[in-house]
Amino acid sequence: MKHLLWHLGIASALMAIPAWSQSSPAPMSDRAAARLLDQATWGPTPASIQQLQSVGINAWLQAQFAAPVSDLPDQPSMNAAGKTNTALGPVQSAFFQNTLSGQDQLRQRVAFALSEIWVESAVTVHPAYAQPVYWRVLRDNAFGNYRDIMKAVTLSPAMGEFLNLANNNKANAKKGTAANENYAREFQQLFTIGLVQLNPDGTVMLDANGNPVPTYNQAEITDTARVLTGWTYPVAPGATQKNNNPAYFIGQMIPVEAEHDTTAKTVIGGVQIPAGQTTSQDLDSLLDALMQQSTMAPFVSAQLIQHLVTSNPSPQYIQRVSSVFTNDGTGASGNMQAVIIAILTDPEARAADDPNATPNANFGHMREPVLFMANVLRGLNGTLGASSAIQNQTNQMGQNLFSAPSVFSYFSPQYRTEKGLPGPEFQLYSTATAAARADIVNSILYGTLDKSTQFDLSPFTSVGASISALVDTISYTFFYHGMSNSLQQAVTSAAAAASSPQKAAQAALYVALTSGEYQIVH
Repeated sequence: MKHLLWHLGIASALMAIPAWSQSSPAPMSDRAAARLLDQATWGPTPASIQQLQSVGINAWLQAQFAAPVSDLPDQPSMNAAGKTNTALGPVQSAFFQNTLSGQDQLRQRVAFALSEIWVESAVTVHPAYAQPVYWRVLRDNAFGNYRDIMKAVTLSPAMGEFLNLANNNKANAKKGTAANENYAREFQQLFTIGLVQLNPDGTVMLDANGNPVPTYNQAEITDTARVLTGWTYPVAPGATQKNNNPAYFIGQMIPVEAEHDTTAKTVIGGVQIPAGQTTSQDLDSLLDALMQQSTMAPFVSAQLIQHLVTSNPSPQYIQRVSSVFTNDGTGASGNMQAVIIAILTDPEARAADDPNATPNANFGHMREPVLFMANVLRGLNGTLGASSAIQNQTNQMGQNLFSAPSVFSYFSPQYRTEKGLPGPEFQLYSTATAAARADIVNSILYGTLDKSTQFDLSPFTSVGASISALVDTISYTFFYHGMSNSLQQAVTSAAAAASSPQKAAQAALYVALTSGEYQIVH
């Protein structure tokens, strides 16, 4: 019955997609298809645009939910010198290979968004073999339920290492120790409900004096930390289980009842957790209490919208998605598939599909370095060889894949632009990183990025003799046929000054891909 209700929830969400996106006799435009693909994949290509146009949003989403899952390669725990292997290059390269060729484009995009919310980083978790394992936790739960994400991440040994949940023992009066509060605090502040209570539309809830209402207090954090005592790393092959196992990152953490605080606790929302429960029972009680918090829906929904569609969603957009997070149509809360459908098919997300719509200069989000690099790779028919090191380029632009500098990710979700609008990813944009973007485009078009990354410019050079055709091809591939007149003129001028079709294509692409318009996913 539960399985049937889950599918009914997805069916309800899909039925909510506007009729034009399901079975309208009018075909989906190039612009509409490309815009959705820029929000839901690593970037549109002519082939993916045509496929989406042929099946429509409804069928495309269902196919993505069922697509074969791409993977990252397991890494050895030790390097050739017999020391801990910390080399992430093979994992990072495989990640970008998946952005190019993986069929599960939507799953990858959602998993990446989740990784920027549920942050775990190689800066602290040094062994390279830990990162593919943690990525699979997010990948495998990206289309499940948010409660399952909460539990799977909590029991991840990589997260246990990163935020000190592994070997978090109950208080010991003789030793003067107490439960570690690090994970208990970040679990709530960054991953689930934030610091202040929110209305369904994401606006801050205020008390009678006009002050923000906090989501939790220090006493609840202390008790939450006690709830989360008693977990240790999985047992490594050949090792003997201990109350506090040494770090090992494959599998889930295991409960150790002797190290768990079994006294009564009061957690978020004043929920009472009775004494005498097991380690696992206490965790489930905490997850249930968190899922009851109405703030979770707008808190999580707003961040997912920011990562996929726009940094500055309207309160109405947040509320529409939040309502689906709260109830997918069957009474279930946290249904990720229903939430993803709501985000991507919302009228605000799809408004600019119509080229005659009034442009909203505040809509969209900047291509953070990973999105920028993946989009260029796909648009310019990139191929990655054995020595490819695309991760070096994203690092130059301020985003070292799998190595966020802190638990606050690569950029703060609270960051605002100089005009005061929410724009988290703009925190990475500086004079130096802007120059790096231009240098990378220049290397792609006129030189090489590394020893084995290659690009095929033939779709552009083949039409380079016709400036209008060249500009149209670039506009179709990278701008949804939506270049501004000023950018079209700049691209045209660059191409016209070139002495051959190849040089015309290179010059035109350079101007287009270094433009401010291209940096923003509109």
